[in-house]
Amino acid sequence: MQLRNFSPWCAALLITLTSFTVSAKEVVPMLGGVLIDGYDFGNDIGPKGSVAFDEETGEFVGAYNGLKMPSGRRAIFAWVHDTVNQKSEYIGAVGWLKTGTAGKDKGRFRIPVPAKFRSGDFGSNEILAFTSESTSFLDNEGQVVTTPSEPSGSDIQAELKPAFYLYAALPGADTDLHYCGHGQDFFYAKAPEKQVCYD
Repeated sequence: MQLRNFSPWCAALLITLTSFTVSAKEVVPMLGGVLIDGYDFGNDIGPKGSVAFDEETGEFVGAYNGLKMPSGRRAIFAWVHDTVNQKSEYIGAVGWLKTGTAGKDKGRFRIPVPAKFRSGDFGSNEILAFTSESTSFLDNEGQVVTTPSEPSGSDIQAELKPAFYLYAALPGADTDLHYCGHGQDFFYAKAPEKQVCYD
């Protein structure tokens, strides 16, 4: 095939296509617990979603559906969590719970991360997780009034602390998804013998 009619426009398009890079690290699934406040086992399905880390903006971007919160705790906050050492570090506010999420009607979010994580290196942390905090933690515009000092636990299972309503392996995390053997409960762990099941 001769290229004598290969136009400057085609050349520009070729350069553009060959130099294109995806700025967001891989999209990973988010799962949710149902053995915590807010769920009706007979009628509700477990929440789920997906998340990616946008390296250009330093943000987590994603969407969820099926997420429910208990009365009075409708403010959602994000954390990175080290499952081996059971330590959480605050990332920021996700915002108000979006209700009625099902099918294509998703709750969407963008969460800027602290400067120390902008490179995409999350240290020993393996998962990104969402907690349900008191509604009073956000004002009417969804701005943070109170920053939680630690993730909240479960009202109906006091021993479950922290209580993660959505959680996912961090992009690039060297960890595996494990099944706890009951309900829709899963965990991620490099050291399963030290792990708790996130309901």
